[in-house]
Amino acid sequence: MEGQKIIYLTLIGFLSGCASSGYGITYHTEPSGASIICNGINKGYSPVRLYYSPGKDSKKNGSMNTKPCKAIWSSGATKNFSSTWDLKKFPDGVMQTLSRPNVAGYAQDAEFSLKVLSMKAQQNQAEAAQRQANSAARQARETEKANNKTITCTTLYGVTTCI
Repeated sequence: MEGQKIIYLTLIGFLSGCASSGYGITYHTEPSGASIICNGINKGYSPVRLYYSPGKDSKKNGSMNTKPCKAIWSSGATKNFSSTWDLKKFPDGVMQTLSRPNVAGYAQDAEFSLKVLSMKAQQNQAEAAQRQANSAARQARETEKANNKTITCTTLYGVTTCI
């Protein structure tokens, strides 16, 4: 059982590492809350961190190209992110912040930004509560396991003795 637990924890660590490995690019907007669309796929509301795997040529040249990404605010205002990244200047990842273009609809975008921030805060609280509940359940199982003693019973000449 202990061996299975070690394998399970190692697998979780490996998979968790895969989820956040590579070259991280944070797509941020001002105001935040714009939809981040990369190569036609919605990646969520800014800020969004995506991970890329630079190839050998990119590492050698010191720059990497990514699929085009853009920010679309709730008012419809749109602006494009860079798709070329300097791996030498920013070897551990980068964040690019786009300011909203000066077009109509700023009040709508600012209000939506507040809603997105509130939603993300609620998600963080829910995730923290879930982690806490999982930890409490895990601790309860460990306590129960520690309190359960192994009982060995033997029968000899019709008399059963348990220790």
